[in-house]
Amino acid sequence: MATLAHSTDNYTNTADTSWLTTYTNFIAKAEFTRFGWAASALAIQGCILSPTLLLIMSYVGGGDWQFLVSMLCFLLVLVPILSAMPVKYIFPAFATSLILHLLMIVIDLL
Repeated sequence: MATLAHSTDNYTNTADTSWLTTYTNFIAKAEFTRFGWAASALAIQGCILSPTLLLIMSYVGGGDWQFLVSMLCFLLVLVPILSAMPVKYIFPAFATSLILHLLMIVIDLL
């Protein structure tokens, strides 16, 4: 009996995913290495962002409101890390702190 050869087409699924779906998938994968992400966020916040802003504030003469916002942003990052919250809470807190710190640095330098 002869063997029939069936040809099959290769289908590729190119479903467009939104940025929110991509972000959600990334957060789900990053949960495995939550300790590394938390340590990185805390190190960047405590060793780069806050000292840089404080040095620029002392050199240029920033206001007290900038110091207050800087310390609140530090707490915004520190609280989810110390309370062992998932990465989906650490990333937005760190992103908010990063944006606010960079904005205050630009305000001081301009």
